Amino acid sequence: MNIVAVMFIVNSVSAVFKAASIIGTNSTSVFVDMLNDIGDAVGLGLLVLGLKLGGKSRSIVYPYGTRRALYVLGLIAISIFSGVIFASAIYRVAEALLGNYGVYSTREARILFTLALTTNALNLLAIYVSTRRNSNNPAIEGVLLDAVSDFSASTIALVVLITENPVLDVIGGVVISIAILISALSIGYKYYQVLVGRSPPRSVLKKVLTSVLSIPEVRDVNVFNASMITEDEYMLVLEVEVDRSLDVDDIEELSTKIENTVKNTERRFKHVIIEFVAERREPKTYKSIIRELETTAE
Repeated sequence: MNIVAVMFIVNSVSAVFKAASIIGTNSTSVFVDMLNDIGDAVGLGLLVLGLKLGGKSRSIVYPYGTRRALYVLGLIAISIFSGVIFASAIYRVAEALLGNYGVYSTREARILFTLALTTNALNLLAIYVSTRRNSNNPAIEGVLLDAVSDFSASTIALVVLITENPVLDVIGGVVISIAILISALSIGYKYYQVLVGRSPPRSVLKKVLTSVLSIPEVRDVNVFNASMITEDEYMLVLEVEVDRSLDVDDIEELSTKIENTVKNTERRFKHVIIEFVAERREPKTYKSIIRELETTAE
């Protein structure tokens, strides 16, 4: 299952548990933490919808479909929604600071919130395992930070429920409000990366380039431009130098071979555009491309 879908499910389940626990407590930290999960679920839900809509609206006018439009709408929606949530969180914290109140919690509220925290912990563990396996999925970028901030925020809120300490409750509300901003910025950045068409991870590009260069007929690669159409759909444009003696049939066969090599190396490359040129008596261009891939930050 796609990591974005997993995150959406986890945040939705956690939000339900936290919303149910609100009935049995007046904790500001718990309330703000619930808003945090709701905001994450909305943002991730839009991403999941975008992935589901892929390829269903391709036409001569929109050759790659229109699901990138969802990222535009999503960026606007998450900005507005997160702004409202953050304002609500700050208002609740301000109320707590200005008023004299005691924190109370029922046994049911503590149990429900513990279930939510357990969900967050399992989610964090799953993401950590994925990153340890060197996953190259760009959707996972920033997800670990989200998971850590969510787990930390929920831990603080659970401590408040157990201790019923009003001072800690206010501090927790402030900390979790900051976590809301972090999550909103992280999800918004995912949308931004897709919309500007950033390249896939450098490790993926280097692996693909190496695979193409391993084909005997390929003398050099002059152009190697890759971009994300969506998080699971990449496009690659290549200019390849070949021997001058190759005829049309050889070129067609080589084109298919290169395309299959690219797609077998990384399945997310759904579109491969290749231009062939005769071999030149110049220094090999692919070496400078590899150097750029090795020196450019992810």
